[in-house]
Amino acid sequence: MELFQHLPCPAFILEQDFSIARANDAASQLFNKYTFNDGNIALSSICPRETTDALRAAVFRAKEGGRVKRTITMFNRDPNPITVGVCLRMLPDRTTLLLLTEHDRDKSCSPGCRKLRILEEQYQNNPAGILLVNDRMEMISYNRRFLDMWNIPKHIQQSRDENESLQTVLDQLEDPENFLAQVHELYKNPKQSSTDEIRLKDGSVFYRHSFPVYSGEVYHGRVWYFLDITSLKAAQRRIVRQQKFQRAILEHIQDGIVACNARGQLIMFNRASREIHGCDLTQVPQEEWSNFYQLFHADGETPLTTDEIPLVRAFQGRDVHNQEMVVQSRNGDKRELRVNGQAMYDNDGRKLGAVVSLHDITDLNKARKKLHHLAYHDDLTGLANRRLFHDLLKQELSRSGRNRERTAVLFLDLDNFKQINDRYSHQAGDELLVELATSLRHRLRESDILCRWGGDEFVIALPVIADSAMACRVAQKICRVVQDDIADQYKVCGLSMSIGVALYPDNGTSPDKLIRQADMAMYLAKQKGKNRVCLAPRESSPEIPLIGYCRTCARP
Repeated sequence: MELFQHLPCPAFILEQDFSIARANDAASQLFNKYTFNDGNIALSSICPRETTDALRAAVFRAKEGGRVKRTITMFNRDPNPITVGVCLRMLPDRTTLLLLTEHDRDKSCSPGCRKLRILEEQYQNNPAGILLVNDRMEMISYNRRFLDMWNIPKHIQQSRDENESLQTVLDQLEDPENFLAQVHELYKNPKQSSTDEIRLKDGSVFYRHSFPVYSGEVYHGRVWYFLDITSLKAAQRRIVRQQKFQRAILEHIQDGIVACNARGQLIMFNRASREIHGCDLTQVPQEEWSNFYQLFHADGETPLTTDEIPLVRAFQGRDVHNQEMVVQSRNGDKRELRVNGQAMYDNDGRKLGAVVSLHDITDLNKARKKLHHLAYHDDLTGLANRRLFHDLLKQELSRSGRNRERTAVLFLDLDNFKQINDRYSHQAGDELLVELATSLRHRLRESDILCRWGGDEFVIALPVIADSAMACRVAQKICRVVQDDIADQYKVCGLSMSIGVALYPDNGTSPDKLIRQADMAMYLAKQKGKNRVCLAPRESSPEIPLIGYCRTCARP
């Protein structure tokens, strides 16, 4: 009953005949002209008898646990009545608790009355279900939310049968044994508090908290606090699933993702980032990032300074858009990256950190270089194609014009090449062309320009050539190369080379004209019997015979 004594508002314990068995200190102060705790004082001595009878009848109709609220008039042995709000409830021992919850006339009632009213409203309207038990773990009181949460039937509420109430609770639990074990543990150790979660069969989840009530060293009872956190747990599960989903995306996305927190410390390296760097995230100071993670400019040679690192730039609020850089992995491989990033802020504008994406463009750049090479080179032999040859020859002619030098253009065509394809297959023909291209590379100067024009035709530019005679000697040398290195493998085909020679500026000053003049001279060589060199004339077309050599095989 110590709890009763410390109630903040005036309170009485009434016997079944509504005589006052006890009054707490607040009641004794309000009705200071009475001595209540001596007993034998009827409630009707401080309020009208008809009021007392009406209250008694209402309480017995409400039965045990039911509340009765009224506004009544009471007296303190003076002519001025006190109008108060009262709340009555029958207790398990058939006595009645009478609380004076407020005074609505001159506020002479103790402030504790109003405080209790506030506490009562808070108790009944609390979003949590609250159960109060005494030191013997017997139920004293519970609020409306407790009844709603545990679906306590009306007849059990009215009977206040503790065993039925407990069984109603246990029937709804997934693990009733563990629930009871915790109750018994707290009964044996009353000073302990307890917090856990309990799961119901219908999928609901309740937060359960219990704490003891002491007055000094005297244990009065315990408060059980139940809060339905089903929706909260569902939201947590959704967040966890979303986080797992996001982590899965980050781990499986092809781009590397690197992030730092508000202090500029690295906090994220996804799978692609680990593969790019060849290592996992390691906490090192920002000024060591470039050296530790081997970060370079797009040239792959110049290290990035700290302020040039994309993540640092993003963290500083600077623009990071398609910045290209190179990372050297732990295994020595260099990866070319295109980087985008930005700083991250919360809704209040506070910086959360920064994030950058690393798009690996190594293969893309290789493919681009390969496509560029294919656009200017012959796929079979790797030699310059017509387009590249034309551009290089144009540059060379400009240089020759400035330096007043000559440049020769040789147009080469294999004689009887078709027989190679017909007799030995096209693959053999391709292999022959590759072999010829290799032989020509080895016998020409580094400054000479060699091109596969198409089919079995090749074109060569000879910069800084002294005169036509020198150009013809180079052409004759090429004819002998074909005879010595290649033709002997295909003797039955009569393989040889016919070459036309044109000279800048004698036969023209543009690439197109020189190539055309050399081509015409080559056809003249074929008309003259093949396996020979012809020089494009200025006015006529004199043949330059292979003097001292057999016209058939170009050998001495």
